[in-house]
Amino acid sequence: CSDKTGTLTLNKLTVDKNLIEVFAKGTDANTVVLMAARASRTENQDAIDAAIVGTLADPKEARAGIHEVHFLPFNPVDKRTALTYIDDNGNWHRASKGAPEQILDLCGCREDVRKKVHSVIEKFAERGLRSLAVARQEVPEKNKDSPGGPWQFVGLLPLFDPPRHDSAETIRKALNLGVNVK
Repeated sequence: CSDKTGTLTLNKLTVDKNLIEVFAKGTDANTVVLMAARASRTENQDAIDAAIVGTLADPKEARAGIHEVHFLPFNPVDKRTALTYIDDNGNWHRASKGAPEQILDLCGCREDVRKKVHSVIEKFAERGLRSLAVARQEVPEKNKDSPGGPWQFVGLLPLFDPPRHDSAETIRKALNLGVNVK
């Protein structure tokens, strides 16, 4: 199995703001992007972090009005990132983004929510979009190591990575070599 990023695509991810799916009541697409941006690195960014932070009107919004306490970088086990931070009122929060299944499990989502999330992921996939889930939680204990309150599933971001100009040729060569392309 091989990943296509950078092989068949340009590795220039963008977030389609018009297709963002909001799951948390009282939340809008801009808040979903802001939570994802908070759970992103603002320096030494990978393509996903750059796309998310770049979706903000001003990249500085990702850390505006908050004090960063702890950043959990992406790792292949957790398949998510997270930021613990303190807002202007002294309240502690966490924001996380990552693989939808990991975020669904983190939030302990009910089956009906999981079905809706999977339906949206399929809808995105039909358009050639990848999905990134976003969650948030309050941390009333005001301690970076505390478990915090319940996680809330905030939304899904659609990520688009345009195909390279030579993608069709690359696929044709792979097929001619007997590689199964899905």
